[in-house]
Amino acid sequence: MERNVRFRNLLCYGVGDLYGGGSFFIVGTMSMFYLVAVAGLSPLWAALVPGLGKIWDSFSDPLMGYLTDRTRSRFGRRRVFFLAAVIPVSLTFTLIWLPVRSWFPSLFSGDFPVFLYYFFAYLCFYTVTTMAMVPYSALSAEMTRDFKERNRLTGTRMFFSILAALIAGGLAQPLVHSFRDPSTGYLIMGLCFGVFFALPWIFVFFGTWELPLEEGEAADRKGIFRNFGSIFKNRSFRVHIMMYIASYAAMDILMGWFLFYLADVLGRPGLFAVLLPVLVISEMACVPLYAWISNRQGHARAFIIGMSVMALGMVLMAFHPPQSPAVLLVLNSALIGCGLSAGVIIPYTILPFVIDVDQLITGKKRAGTYAGAMTLLRKLIQGALVMPVLGFMLFLIGYQTPSETETLALTAAGRFADSAEAFAQSAAPAELEAMDIFAGTIRSAAGSIENPVRRSAAQGASEEAQRITGLIKENPQEASRRADELFRMLSDALAVRQSERTVSLLKLLFTLLPLICIILGILAALRFRITPETHRVITDEITRLSSGGSKEEADEHIRSTCEMLTGWAYEDLHQK
Repeated sequence: MERNVRFRNLLCYGVGDLYGGGSFFIVGTMSMFYLVAVAGLSPLWAALVPGLGKIWDSFSDPLMGYLTDRTRSRFGRRRVFFLAAVIPVSLTFTLIWLPVRSWFPSLFSGDFPVFLYYFFAYLCFYTVTTMAMVPYSALSAEMTRDFKERNRLTGTRMFFSILAALIAGGLAQPLVHSFRDPSTGYLIMGLCFGVFFALPWIFVFFGTWELPLEEGEAADRKGIFRNFGSIFKNRSFRVHIMMYIASYAAMDILMGWFLFYLADVLGRPGLFAVLLPVLVISEMACVPLYAWISNRQGHARAFIIGMSVMALGMVLMAFHPPQSPAVLLVLNSALIGCGLSAGVIIPYTILPFVIDVDQLITGKKRAGTYAGAMTLLRKLIQGALVMPVLGFMLFLIGYQTPSETETLALTAAGRFADSAEAFAQSAAPAELEAMDIFAGTIRSAAGSIENPVRRSAAQGASEEAQRITGLIKENPQEASRRADELFRMLSDALAVRQSERTVSLLKLLFTLLPLICIILGILAALRFRITPETHRVITDEITRLSSGGSKEEADEHIRSTCEMLTGWAYEDLHQK
């Protein structure tokens, strides 16, 4: 007998995607900018950081799905992994924002050592997301078999996923900007959100359950990769995956280049902290609408409507000049969010029903295998497809990044100003020693800057730092004010300004690439055939066949529906 899914269970299940939605949102919107503009990697190296990690994911995600389908414990097949993930979730998310170049300049000199560190950090991060998200994605199919209850579970999950994106969009960037040194800001942001993403897994563990395995159900004995590859024989899954890849690629391109678009095309990076929450709030507000459409007209109709709205919003983005009124940008962002909502929630809402189609084909429940595929594809979309392509595109259009020595000088200037402010408040001798160290770093870095104009500005900042160091004991407040001015002056002098050609191409690609993905997603959705009516047919047939019913008893409507959804001849279905 099935347990009732109560409101508290919906909440406990849903909070798990604070991690999935929030971490991928921050990585998608901020990591490329961080790696290029803060860590100082070239766009090509930055693109390879997450992309090469997908080689490991191509093994670990199918393996995790395979393992969770075969795990047996008193806590179930899936839930046991939630408690194991708590500490690793927090630790690995923090590591991807560790400023190794500025903290350990002697060890991380040049692009390759920095690349190796961030490659390792992302490898750990993606491994932990696999450990948590694969069993989590499988759970909704195993808490209940009811169509509407599954939609409620997935809708709640997507609500929290979007809520996490809203929190991240509203707090992550302001948290970074609250520190003069951006590398410190990103690290503190990583620490805070690492804890925020870790704690919900405790509630997921205690507030969920798994339905018992049906009598006679056995684990599939196929090998790991044969088992994984067999799911692509499911016609509904193939169509579903095309919708999923297209919609999430469109979202990742939008998020990955949104800050570049605002900073380099419009010259208004400060709007990022306003427009991103607006986009996410509108996305969240439309979740009930698309759930309502899905329950009555099917998931494909809801998906097509949403993607069409997003396409309109992306087209309008191409017509904003740098002086465009902020209110128009807000409305445009809200329109994109309203459409994107369907692209975000529908693929995950569909998953439990695609798993039912697989059960009709195989006679087995392989939710873990399908969840592994979804988690792998999510990371492939973002890490192996979108971010490498975006990085390569930035390289091709001539996007310029600050040099290693310029980054070092600016980082030292920020910490110099922080130490001056701290001494003005506490008169701690340690802050004087820190100011001397950072002033020396500015001086040594300034002498290594190749561009003569930028080198002169850095040398002027170095001389000013020496004067401030001499003034700090006599007038700490004035010294702190001048240190802040020094940092702002150097930030402006070393700011990288892109060419007109680069800006024009960036604007074009920011609009065009998501539109291509949206069109492909809509074309795929036109071929998706699972509706409330067809799902009822196959679940009734699964129950009948599992109870020993004869295939000869199925009428033509049942046979044609099963063949349409599975892509298999009816006589070949449900062979355990």
